[in-house]
Amino acid sequence: MRLYLILVCLIAAVGGFLFGFDTSVISGAIEFIQSPHVFNLNDIQKGWAVSSIIIGCMIGCVLIGQPSQVFGRKKMLLFTAFVFLISTLGCSLSISFKEFIVFRILAGLAVGSASVLAPIYISEISPANWRGRMVSFNQLATFTGQALAFVSNNFLYKFHGIDNWRYMLGIMVIPSGLFAFFLFFIPESPRWLIIKNKNDKAMDVLIKISGEKNALVEFREILSNIKGSVTGKFSELFKGKMSKIMVIGILLAVFQQITGINVIMYYSPAIFKSTGVGNESALFQTMIMGLVNLTFTIIAILLIERIGRRILMLIGSAGMGLFLFAISAAYLTHNFQGYLVLVFIMGYLAFFALSLGPVVWVLIGEIFPNRLRSHASALAVFCLWGSNFLISFTFPILLKNLNGGFTFLIYAVMCLLCLIFVYKYLVETKGKTLEQIERDFLGLKISAKDLSVK
Repeated sequence: MRLYLILVCLIAAVGGFLFGFDTSVISGAIEFIQSPHVFNLNDIQKGWAVSSIIIGCMIGCVLIGQPSQVFGRKKMLLFTAFVFLISTLGCSLSISFKEFIVFRILAGLAVGSASVLAPIYISEISPANWRGRMVSFNQLATFTGQALAFVSNNFLYKFHGIDNWRYMLGIMVIPSGLFAFFLFFIPESPRWLIIKNKNDKAMDVLIKISGEKNALVEFREILSNIKGSVTGKFSELFKGKMSKIMVIGILLAVFQQITGINVIMYYSPAIFKSTGVGNESALFQTMIMGLVNLTFTIIAILLIERIGRRILMLIGSAGMGLFLFAISAAYLTHNFQGYLVLVFIMGYLAFFALSLGPVVWVLIGEIFPNRLRSHASALAVFCLWGSNFLISFTFPILLKNLNGGFTFLIYAVMCLLCLIFVYKYLVETKGKTLEQIERDFLGLKISAKDLSVK
């Protein structure tokens, strides 16, 4: 049962892998795309080439909520896999900058959809005592995608050709195809099945995941939770006690981005080059960054069910802020000797991968009620991608006009604000079922009669 759960969650998490690869591969490709021999981009166009995918992400995460409620999580994951495939081919074969942007936005539709669907699916299929680890698999897959994008870029760079960027982008055809293939073999979310009155199928899935005895208890709790209120409406997200949960979810999503992570992930070669290293060395250092992300995400997976979400968030936001202040100081004092900036960036990434990276996605997947999860998660992730766009689009301009010192100081202050927010408003959710979390947030009670539903 445990092996079956892990395999199912790993397959769903391939969406996270494609999410990570697609958003990070541009860090190496952009150096070729902007050249006079390809599209000859200015600073604004370069920012658009990197951040246009975020426009698609914002559209994708908003549009996917209702279809996933109607057609199911599995079918929409499968649809997303095919969009990944089409957009990859389109980006790698583009012959004009406008064409590239169109397919880059289409890629964003897939990324945005996957960023909503994968955490929801994994949260809904995982038992309470495994949910944090399983949803963290999605972030591990995301960082794996980012790491392999950096490794791939570093390897393909050495071929020294103006069309290197096409191979950097086009190689994602392989995982996209594998994702589509393996999705045919995973089950539908049991909670979605119960919402759609497909109780027998839901029970079969729960038995495979949790065993017959535990499945019956979980089935009764889910059924009790949704009876009489099957379909939630978007308009309910900011009514009553739900509004507090929604604001917490949105702020968690926003803080994950405005603390600067995707500035590091998208523009790392440019950051390293600004310290005086060559392009090839910058790509190599970026590859090391991916390995740090992977290592500390694995540590987060081992810790999240032991010490909880809140403690990891507090530790992470404090550590990230400390290293961002150090990066800012290095820029302001022009102190770039040796690998100093690399060490500071690695420290920042280590704390992010330990905390905001995986934990925010876990929380987005678990704090919202069953009947509103699709809509609420979609809105939270929309705000996440909106913040991502704002940060990634403005970074080249800030770096040029404010210099790196003041730019990274802004992100450091955001980490401090995140620390205060988590300390004051975030409650612990480890070890609780999704239904227990919903009752805790909404102040609901459940009776023995409710749990005896047949």
